[in-house]
Amino acid sequence: MYRIGILEDDLKMGSELGIFLKNNGYETRFIKPVEYKGMNEEGLTAFLLKEGLSLLLLDIGLPGFDGIRICKAFREESNTPVIMITSDNSELTELLSIQSGADDFVPKPFNTRILLARMEGVIRRVYGSDERFDTKKVELENGAVFAIDTAKARISSGEKEVELSKNEYMILMILVKNFGRIVSRDDIISELWDDGNFVDDNTLSVNMTRLRQRLSEIGIEDAISTKRGAGYILN
Repeated sequence: MYRIGILEDDLKMGSELGIFLKNNGYETRFIKPVEYKGMNEEGLTAFLLKEGLSLLLLDIGLPGFDGIRICKAFREESNTPVIMITSDNSELTELLSIQSGADDFVPKPFNTRILLARMEGVIRRVYGSDERFDTKKVELENGAVFAIDTAKARISSGEKEVELSKNEYMILMILVKNFGRIVSRDDIISELWDDGNFVDDNTLSVNMTRLRQRLSEIGIEDAISTKRGAGYILN
């Protein structure tokens, strides 16, 4: 699993981005300002190197640091790809970011889906083609197997394939992440809300019904069970 580092001083944005990336199959590490408070440039660079990151999302405007200088220092010690994120979307800042070794530059505010696509592009360039990145296979307790195309939000089994809506895909990924464990309705709603989706209890019920239908269309039956008063479980 790819481990994504988020070096962002906005706690709300960093937390929401971390949840979004987790729901899309990544391991995330949101590094909060309190963790590097008092460090110098060398110390922060050493701290990042120890995190074992696959990709770093780096905010240029960090408190007490110049993100471009951090990117340059980090790049001198590591080949880990870096994507700069900043509210300063001037051509000069973009140029300086690329010259410092950044692999891409994404101005704020950004659409998280666009950021995800940029990340996927960088990961493919750096790490090459990897089936584990594009496709996640799920084997159920009854022996049935289906695949999730994480790049296109599609599920397939054998020759059958269907596309999921955004909410259907997000719900499925939450259940996959908690495979074999009950996930409460409140927890699912909370994660979808954190990702910017408008979801209430009725909306969840509708999307859960549709998700089950999509699974049925590819021949996967009874994959999601309802535990009355507790929630849902994929097993």
